Amino acid sequence: MTTTFDRALALLDTIVAAELGPGGYPGNVQLAERTGLDQAQISRMLKVLASAGLIERAGPARGWRAGPGYFALAAASGDRALLREARPLLRSLVARWHEPAWLSVRAGTVALTVAAESSHWGAYVAAAPGAMTPVWCTGPGRALLLDHSGQQLSELLGQVEFVGGGPRAVRDVAMLAERNAAARDAAVVVADREFEHDVVDFSAPVRDAAGTIVAALSVAVPKFRLAHGPDQVAASVAEAARALESKLGDGCGVNSAGQVRVAP
Repeated sequence: MTTTFDRALALLDTIVAAELGPGGYPGNVQLAERTGLDQAQISRMLKVLASAGLIERAGPARGWRAGPGYFALAAASGDRALLREARPLLRSLVARWHEPAWLSVRAGTVALTVAAESSHWGAYVAAAPGAMTPVWCTGPGRALLLDHSGQQLSELLGQVEFVGGGPRAVRDVAMLAERNAAARDAAVVVADREFEHDVVDFSAPVRDAAGTIVAALSVAVPKFRLAHGPDQVAASVAEAARALESKLGDGCGVNSAGQVRVAP
């Protein structure tokens, strides 16, 4: 099934391909023709991509081109050491829990999946390379924002409409800041039905040598399989994040996971 994220990624690819071609920067009409989407869909997705810095206007009354966020993501996703060292850790998480695991980086208000390992229960929208998900209602997105203060969250998300997500998604910046403050000591985010109904994301930040969050490791578990063991899943994801930091030469260390409660 094609998702909104698949279509947004295809739209981004179309913009980049057009920019490199002889036709120059495409406008909304050309993009609708090339993708087969209606102009209302194109307009909504362009707004999301632009807010993440993935695209920008080429100039007054001109079309769209790749933005600074696109090149930042290209650099992050092209970090061979990060991807190389993350892969066996993702595989070990899948082998342990039989659930999908993935690595994300952030561009503005979007979390981009740059590496993923699937599980037997099928595809999960965020656990696919190239998937783009909102930072405010996903485990990896919130983990990537774990060091942001309330003021920084307001500056980043002040223009975002907190619409969509799962039944327990946050609905404003204050709620997001409160939840992240609770997760900060444990150094792991448990996004309980915040993105998808009946799915819990466990996500831990990955830090560079300076202590800056550069990525997030995540595992998604269906709610019905969490009658026992959420603490263990959370601890294993935090441990994998620490291991990745170590493999990348970072000695800062991430605190171990604390007690985790998954809401009924």
